[in-house]
Amino acid sequence: MAESETFVEEPMIRERSVVYRAYQINLSEIAAKKSTMVVLSTGLGKTVIAALVAAKRLVQYPESKILFLAPSRPLVDQQARFLKKALDLDEGFVVCLTGQDPPDQRRNTWSESKVVVMTPQALQNDLIQRSYDLKDVSLIVFDEAHRGVGNYAYTFIAELYEKQGINRISLGLTASPGHQAEQIRVVCENLRLSHVEVRDEKSRDVRDYIISVDTEMQFITIPPEIEVLRDILYSIIDIYRVPVINQGFNLPDTRRMTRKEILRTQSEVRKEIGSYTKPPHGLYVVIRNLTALLRLIHLLEFVGTQGLTPTQRYIQGVYEEIRNKKSSKGVKDLVARSEFKQFESLLGALIEKGHRHPKADAILEIVSEQLSVDLDSRILIFTRFRDTAAEVSETLEQLEEARVSRFVGQSSRGSDKGFSQKRQVEILEGFRNNEFNVLVATQVGEEGLDIPECNLVVFYDCVPSVVPYIQRRGRTGRHAPGRVVIFVAKGTHDEFYHWSVINKLKKMPSALKEAEKEEDEKQTSLEEFASEEEEQESERLVSVAPKKEDHIRLIVDSRELPTAVARELTRLDIEISGESLEIGDYVASEEVAVERKETGDFIQSLIDGRLFVQLSALRSAYRRPVLIIEGEQILGLRAVNPASIYGALASIAVRIQVPILWTRNAEETANILYRIARLEQIESSKPLRTRSGETKGTDAETLEYILSGFPGVDTVTSRAILTEFGTLEKIFSADQKDLQKVKGVGPKIAGRIKRLLTTTYLSSKA
Repeated sequence: MAESETFVEEPMIRERSVVYRAYQINLSEIAAKKSTMVVLSTGLGKTVIAALVAAKRLVQYPESKILFLAPSRPLVDQQARFLKKALDLDEGFVVCLTGQDPPDQRRNTWSESKVVVMTPQALQNDLIQRSYDLKDVSLIVFDEAHRGVGNYAYTFIAELYEKQGINRISLGLTASPGHQAEQIRVVCENLRLSHVEVRDEKSRDVRDYIISVDTEMQFITIPPEIEVLRDILYSIIDIYRVPVINQGFNLPDTRRMTRKEILRTQSEVRKEIGSYTKPPHGLYVVIRNLTALLRLIHLLEFVGTQGLTPTQRYIQGVYEEIRNKKSSKGVKDLVARSEFKQFESLLGALIEKGHRHPKADAILEIVSEQLSVDLDSRILIFTRFRDTAAEVSETLEQLEEARVSRFVGQSSRGSDKGFSQKRQVEILEGFRNNEFNVLVATQVGEEGLDIPECNLVVFYDCVPSVVPYIQRRGRTGRHAPGRVVIFVAKGTHDEFYHWSVINKLKKMPSALKEAEKEEDEKQTSLEEFASEEEEQESERLVSVAPKKEDHIRLIVDSRELPTAVARELTRLDIEISGESLEIGDYVASEEVAVERKETGDFIQSLIDGRLFVQLSALRSAYRRPVLIIEGEQILGLRAVNPASIYGALASIAVRIQVPILWTRNAEETANILYRIARLEQIESSKPLRTRSGETKGTDAETLEYILSGFPGVDTVTSRAILTEFGTLEKIFSADQKDLQKVKGVGPKIAGRIKRLLTTTYLSSKA
């Protein structure tokens, strides 16, 4: 096959950079003409299709930009590297941008580039702050498009692209958008994709490129000593279950209980608590018991599917939570029980005697066997939990021929530090260069990363959803026959997850066919959907939407930019300036700042003591502070006495003297913020600037503060003036015409500054 290898010859594609594959050419031809969801298994080259479509769009619209979105920093870096190799552009025109790049740098880079590869979160923040728009983008690629649901940034970006784009087309790439037609339809609607194209191993234009993958199940029997541990946990589950049943709530039998059932019951209890002015104490006991049950179900899964040492590490993490005061009463009650102490004691004794989960022996055997057959093998082992990845790595280091590395995400969890993007790239490079021949990966290894061809892929545990299953399996059989081994511990969560995924996989082809067959109808419904949404939006906002000449602005804390509130403010056409605010979340004028608390965060900040500190600082810095509490229910979210909540609300309103406004959701919060900003900026002509209260700022912040004291000069304008002149001395000695050269400073503002600088102070007492 290598001898007859041919390459794609198309405008904007570098010579001999992309190997010719019929299905990739076919799909790119379709996707270049209409917004398309491409469903293609991992390993079949979705990024190549995106590059081919990008090339066609750049040929058709030479002055346009291409935007490629990927959900993580390593993925962004990887896709940018590939596009630099594949597209016939100077390397400087293909750039990658993430949240690690400063906003000003992202704005400048955007204006100078042709192909931009970004994380959706960074792009969303820039669009909210109007750093640039999507007008010139002729193609947006949504990698891992199945994420386009709920409040994920993809949905907001697709909405803005529909409004701003001129020559627009979108391309969604995924191994699986879902196993039900409704799921697929929702993703397509959210991303404004009107057409679905599916390719699998049986597709006519794919068949010739498919290499066999041998998949085998390895069923593992749990030994008696682990069954004893599970029995202890079942007995503790029953202790917590009975009082819940006695209070009149439903829960399944102890051995059939799931997280889903517990969370459903928890929601019911919280609603009931919210219906009382003074809820019965028994309802709080139920909440506490349900919290303990959630931990017990998780422990049960760990013992049955992960191993003894990972379970012990998980328990150590629970104690760390308690020490850091981040745990609930239910968790504290659980670990204090004598039955739990018995479980811990037996677990420790078994580990000390060298007992371990039979999966540990199975992984040793299978890796040793593979390396004895082919010492140059590359082996990839997947597990859902970091603690398990650590144990599997330690176990395999016993093998002399195994060179093992863990591969985990960037976030740190307690003492377990995450891997930086640089470290992840180094490990993958080491795996590619045979420095490591065994990689033990968590979820970060599933999604899209360019992990080299593997001879053997092992599922150390089973996954509960279709997408990671397909992604894991797609890590082998790309260029040579591969092997997949799936460990299933009998009678545990493994078995439930395995058969659940198999059933979903059986349903997926028919769901995808249904989505393809309904294309004409779907296109119509998408258009109707868009027009109906616009109609509803205009009706809903008719009383609040600002006129363009209003120029309503808000300074928003940078931590609030990724929230649904910021997205709703953008829909209201409010100009947002993101800053790192020490006090408050939203600043509407020099006198008004708003602290926003979702109901859950309100309760948590009350528990950990942040609430009154934050609101006291807000009160000292701004003449008219406001607290917005967002959410439909505040009682029953945590096992906090309603009297404490009522007392806190009374203290906020009466003692701290901060008015409280209540909203049900992000949309209502945004509308309230708009009205507050309008009152201050349009009706009262108050300047927009931040205040720092008693906190000490930098010299730069002090200079901004002094200059923004002049009428009409807000924080943004003061920065522009200081950037132009450098010092207050130069500003105050400049003439009026020089001041007017600064963006945002007109004759009126410049005249006020000069007039006040020369006005004689007359005491109000004179």
